Amino acid sequence: MLLTAAVAALVALGIELYVVTIAYPLFGIVGSRKFLAVHALHTERITWSIGPALLVAAFANASLLAARPPGVPMWLAIVATGAGFAVLGITAFVQVPLHGALAAGQDLGVIARLNANEPFRAIATALQAIADVAMLAIALHR
Repeated sequence: MLLTAAVAALVALGIELYVVTIAYPLFGIVGSRKFLAVHALHTERITWSIGPALLVAAFANASLLAARPPGVPMWLAIVATGAGFAVLGITAFVQVPLHGALAAGQDLGVIARLNANEPFRAIATALQAIADVAMLAIALHR
């Protein structure tokens, strides 16, 4: 389960780094005539690329709370699990509603909020990946 959690968290982190550095910043500069098409394509594709990775990582980490490999500290499993569920929470309760507002058209205020919130999700995703890789390193070292 630890390998699954680590791989899923690293996949999510890679996609998240793309979103925070490229995809969301482009929303503010794409022309308003093409915005709806760009946003719709992004929303459809990103859901199917990062969604499964986020869910697998979060729930694989949660399972590690009950069954950690020998030598893996509980606090690392708690950090990974907490960060994973923070990512899911930010996604569901902050970013998805903002995307819903953007489905009506380009709104630079909403895009600014989307971009302002995204670093928090990126940090939580990175924290989860770091904790997962640390746990994997500990387990493999033993």
